[in-house]
Amino acid sequence: MRDLRLLRRIVTSGVIATTAAFVSSVAEVQAATFTLPIEPAAKATGVDVLRDRYGLDGTGITIGFISDSFATAETFDTSGNLDTYATNIAKGYLPSGVNVLKDYSEPGASDEGRAIAQLIHAVAPGANLVFHTGVGGVDVLGQGIQALAAAGADIIVDDVGYNPQDIPDVPLNLIDFEPPNGSINQAISAVFNQGISYFTAAGNSPLDPPIPIYGHANNPNALTVGAVYYGNAESYSNRPFSVVVEQGQLQPFSAEGNSGTMKPDVVAPDALPISFGLGGEDARRVANPGFFDFFGTSASTPYTAAVAALLLQADPSATPTDIYNALRDTADSPLPGFDSRLGFGLIRGDKALMALNARSKLKTVPEPSAAPALLCVSVLIASLLVKRTQQKSEAIAKPSESLTLVHSGLTQLLDA
Repeated sequence: MRDLRLLRRIVTSGVIATTAAFVSSVAEVQAATFTLPIEPAAKATGVDVLRDRYGLDGTGITIGFISDSFATAETFDTSGNLDTYATNIAKGYLPSGVNVLKDYSEPGASDEGRAIAQLIHAVAPGANLVFHTGVGGVDVLGQGIQALAAAGADIIVDDVGYNPQDIPDVPLNLIDFEPPNGSINQAISAVFNQGISYFTAAGNSPLDPPIPIYGHANNPNALTVGAVYYGNAESYSNRPFSVVVEQGQLQPFSAEGNSGTMKPDVVAPDALPISFGLGGEDARRVANPGFFDFFGTSASTPYTAAVAALLLQADPSATPTDIYNALRDTADSPLPGFDSRLGFGLIRGDKALMALNARSKLKTVPEPSAAPALLCVSVLIASLLVKRTQQKSEAIAKPSESLTLVHSGLTQLLDA
């Protein structure tokens, strides 16, 4: 079992400088910075709080991810330059050392796995990443799940779906069976029982006819994620559905759950920026100069898995059930209870962290107000010290002189 620990860090903008002519009593907590411009999504889901208030970045957590390919497709950035894993490392979009267990290089590969990795790295830059292709049949996907678990994954996420089981004349190795049947469901349940959290995409349903959530996305041992628009533009025009989607609205293509099921579990942001074009509907730019927008549950699901990595870093003793319940129970929804499109609502990482803390007898996670309150008290103390020093100095200094106090010990006081 991993050591139980919480990495807390309160970061100030440096030292606080005060003069006799101007006494400042305001200190700023350094805002989280991201390798991609995901700020609207981060603020909507509390990721900014997890990053800047608690210093959580996924360090010590390994995320396994499954898609088509990682580094075999020819892709280009918005300027038409070749975009590769090497250029992604150089620009900070991905870390070096991504462990590729098995890639896919046949025609049709798009490197969607690399796009998924960019989103995970933006949310949890400290996490280790391991990739396995899910293309080649359901057995390949099932084997990939097991291989990622053997490689040390704490969390696994996929965006791969095969055919529903009610489609006639489809080879067995291309059917995504309903749980508990099929190699995919069996692998998911096996890793879940090993203590590995599993995240899967609800799917993107076409307008006519709509396809409900099916296959391993209905597995109760997986957390199934739908998509809500949180791109950097306030809205965008979805031409296939002839609607304008506002920030915070459910995507019209996000698949609906079946009657009698509790899927999807939650929804999370999509329309997130990536460095290269995936092609088709995804190769669009709405409001991010220099980036493409990654639409669909294939984007919202790895985002959720990365948030889970931050939660697991905070509480390494948390089980998959703990993580799932924390995300479900604290999700924001305009509707009461469960909805077949929204699930339990939009994930809130900051609230989920508090829910984990409430379950833990160790109480390792500070209350949300603890850090700001400590900061305010520390700044007040610093200000009083400044004023006191100023009063003493005025008694001995010439009227034209000003006093500058640099309180370099404030950071230590905040960490005490």
